[in-house]
Parts: sequence; structure tokens; C-alpha cells
Amino acid sequence: MKTLNINFKSMSHYLLPICLIFLLASCTDIDETIVTDEEIDESIAITDAWICDMKSFQEDDWYYELYMQDNGDYIAVSESRLLKVSKDGILNSIIMIDYMDNDRSVVKIFNDKIYRFHYDNDFQNFDPTAPIKLQVYDFDMGLLSEQDLATTGLPYDIEIENDETFGLLVYDRDMNTMTLKKLGTSTGLIAEVVLSTNGTFPRSLHIFSNGDYLYTDSSTKNNMGLFDNDLNPKWAREFDNLLIRDAIYVAGEGFFISGSTTGGVFPDRPSFVALLDIDGNLQNIYEYADTERWAPSMQINQDRICLTQTEPETSLNMLMTILDFDLNVESTQEIEGSIVFSEIILNENDSFSFVYGANIDPNDPNTFPDANTRIFKFDGSYDIPTNIIVQ
Repeated sequence: MKTLNINFKSMSHYLLPICLIFLLASCTDIDETIVTDEEIDESIAITDAWICDMKSFQEDDWYYELYMQDNGDYIAVSESRLLKVSKDGILNSIIMIDYMDNDRSVVKIFNDKIYRFHYDNDFQNFDPTAPIKLQVYDFDMGLLSEQDLATTGLPYDIEIENDETFGLLVYDRDMNTMTLKKLGTSTGLIAEVVLSTNGTFPRSLHIFSNGDYLYTDSSTKNNMGLFDNDLNPKWAREFDNLLIRDAIYVAGEGFFISGSTTGGVFPDRPSFVALLDIDGNLQNIYEYADTERWAPSMQINQDRICLTQTEPETSLNMLMTILDFDLNVESTQEIEGSIVFSEIILNENDSFSFVYGANIDPNDPNTFPDANTRIFKFDGSYDIPTNIIVQ
């Protein structure tokens, strides 16, 4: 029988914890769940914001692909496990993943399915004939389909346009080319364009809701370019003072990009977020005055920008920054933790969620960088949640 220990300042919240007890009664994977709240207001329900702190296991993979279902529940997938967490922050199940092969892979989640792009190839022992393969799974890790895709090479980034269409940045080591390819599961190769004949850049791909494809790169050469849905070029830009980490298109605003500037010595280069117009021209930029952190990851809701960044190498001590669309900083939050992470996603509060690990002991060389996994769900205040759900 699971136990639920809730420490609320307001007695008016008892009805909701009782509902949580019934949820926990059907959960067979977690021995104990403790929910605490130090500063809860009577108008805030437990589902508004929380930290799901999964001390039930020690993380060994570090990166998660995080996804929110239409009902608000979360799916988080690493190389070795799938986590199901309810909209209330309850860890419902852990599914261990054991692929039949040892291939390198890129995992994406789209439209309630898991897409695993995998390849038996590497840079040192490159095989130009080895295909990139696709396996599609449901959220119980049941295999729905598998096939060889109509391309070879090393995938540097993959994005999903729809259930049957994907964009890939593929490097051919023998030809020394990076190619942008649009592939279909039934149609094969739809379109392609060679982006570089001299190295492994650009390395990041973004597909927007209007169907445009954008590439970016954390270099100063040919580091941003836009294509339409048929991969016809719209424009290309080269920012010799910016290394681009992330990019998001916002209708009526333009392209927001984040990354680091070229000033200073790596990895202590100042971070930035900037706005470009629809033609890729720089309109506004905010630079961190002093940073010793990685270039920020970015997500955007209706009117706010969320940036997260951690210290180089260790991924310790996350800094979360909230800005308006004029790039005015509204708040910053220091979040202790380490190395386990995900990209930022939008949640049901029209706010932000992400995975960030809890340190076991960063000062103990025998345990660091070992960490436990946590999922953060923020509300519209963008304050660090005080609902801590320990499982």
C-alpha cells in the first residue's frame, strides 16, 4: 500500500490529496510518495505546479525526450527507460527499454508515438552503404512498425514534420558533405539539398508549424538558413559574432534565436537571446552580462520566453530566465541540480516543463555526476514550484 504524506498550510486542500491517494492505490511501481508544500496559497491546486522528484532510482543516461499528452500526462524517454508521470506529478510507471540492437539512435516523440531513428555506423569506421533505420513504438514500448529509410550516412539532427515525413541533417564522411533531406516513410526521398561540402555543419534542424525548414549551427560560418517546405531556399545568413543554439519562429514577431557570442574564451562566452525579422535580419538582442554557462535552450509560449542553461561540463546549477518579447528580463531562478536534462516543453498551464536532475553529491568524486531524475512543471508565475512530490 502506498503512503501519501501531505504538508499543507491550508486545510482546504484535503479533498485533492484524497483523490491522489486513489491514484496511488493503482500505482505498483513506487514504494512511497511524499508531497510537501511550504508556501501553498488557497487558490492554487496541487496540479498547477510541481516537482516530481524520482528518488526511486539513480539516473544513468542523463538525457530525456520529454512529451506531454493531450490529457496533460507526461512521457519521458531515455535510452534505457520510459517514465509515465501524471498531470499531478505522480510517477505511474517505469518501463525498462532493451533494444535488440546496440545501434546509435535519435529518439523523438510525436503524436503519441515514439520514433527511434537508429544506425549501425560511426565516424571512425564509416560505411557509406549502411541505411538509417526507423522503429515506431507506442507508449508501452510495443513495436508498431520498422523500416529502412531512403538514406545512408550519419544523422546529426532529425525533426518530425508529420507522422510520415521527416527532416534530417545527414553527414557523409567520405564525401565530406552535410545534406538536408526530406524523407517520407512511403514516398522515400522527397527533396534534398547539400548545405556544406567542407565539414560537419550545420548541425541543428528546426521545422516550424508553417512547414518551413531552418538550419542553425554553433559556428560562425553559414550558421543560419531558411527553406520552404519543398526545400527551396528563402535566405541564408552568417552571423560571425553569434553561435546559435536554438531557434523558434513566432508569427507576427519573427525568429527568436539563443546561443552564445564569440567574445571571451570558451566556455565562458556570454550567452544571448535575439530577435530576427522574417528575412533573418537582426532586430534586437539581449546578452547576459557575465555568464559561465552553456548557451541556453529556449521555449516560447504566448508572450514569454524561457531560457535554461547550466554550467559547462558538469551541467550543475541551472539558471532559468524569463523574458518578454521585447527581451526584457522579468525573472531569473537558480535551480540546484546536475546533468540529467531535457529540452523545454509547453505544459497545460501555458507555461514550461523540463527534466533536470537532483545532485546525489556533487562534492563526492565517487558519486558525481550521479543524479536522480526530476520533472519540473511551472505555472504562470514562473516561480520554482513548492509542491515537491518525492517518489
